[in-house]
Amino acid sequence: MEYKIENSILPTEYNELRNSVGWDSKDENVITEAIKNSAIVKKIIVNNKTIGMARAIGDGLYYLIVDVVVNKEYQGKGFGKILIEEIIKEVYNKTKEGQKASINLVSMQGKETFYEKCGFRKIPFDFTGYGMIRRIEK
Repeated sequence: MEYKIENSILPTEYNELRNSVGWDSKDENVITEAIKNSAIVKKIIVNNKTIGMARAIGDGLYYLIVDVVVNKEYQGKGFGKILIEEIIKEVYNKTKEGQKASINLVSMQGKETFYEKCGFRKIPFDFTGYGMIRRIEK
């Protein structure tokens, strides 16, 4: 299946993808700001339809993948892996010669195997402790 990768996404596309997997919509103004503040944004298009996206925030040393969404109709066809590989490739290209960068993420429950197939390791390992999260709700 032919696809195209682009480095942007519209808030409406973002919400459509979230809704396609049963997630709630987000305020479009908040999405616009989040996309603007992202270090990397990738979307994948098939037959002129946005069918997936991935987004990472970062500072050049550390990156955090914060969104990976593929429309349910297109899951299991390798598009999620393509999006992750696009983010990894961009982090690699942004990393200065002789330096290191780290890509982190918090997996949705049950998706850990997918990320392991993309080269990620579960935490804790070797020198790391557990991944941690704290949510703020208003």
